[in-house]
Amino acid sequence: MKEYKVKILDTVFADIDDVADFIVSVSTPEHAIEYTRRLGAEIMSLSYLADVIPESPWQTIKRYHPHAKQLRTRNKRLTIIFHIENDLVIVDKIIATSRISH
Repeated sequence: MKEYKVKILDTVFADIDDVADFIVSVSTPEHAIEYTRRLGAEIMSLSYLADVIPESPWQTIKRYHPHAKQLRTRNKRLTIIFHIENDLVIVDKIIATSRISH
C-alpha cells in the first residue's frame, strides 16, 4: 500500500475554522477543539487510504477537481474532498455531506 504526503489547501483551514465556529455556537469551545482534532486525524488518514477510495461520480465533488475523491467523516456530516497528484494527497475542500448532489 502506497503512503502519501498530505497537503491541505489554505481554504480548507478556513473550512475547519467555520466548522469550529459553528460547534462553539451550539456547544462548547472544548467540544469544537475535540471535533476539529478528530477531523484533522481523519484528514491525515488519507495518507494511507487515498488509493482505495474511488473517484467521485458526483458533480458537486468534481467541481473542485476533475479527479476528485471524497471521504465522509466518521459521523457522516462532513465530506473531505481531495485528489492525488504524484506522491501528494491534496485536500481541496470540506463541505457538509448534505450539500452533495448530482
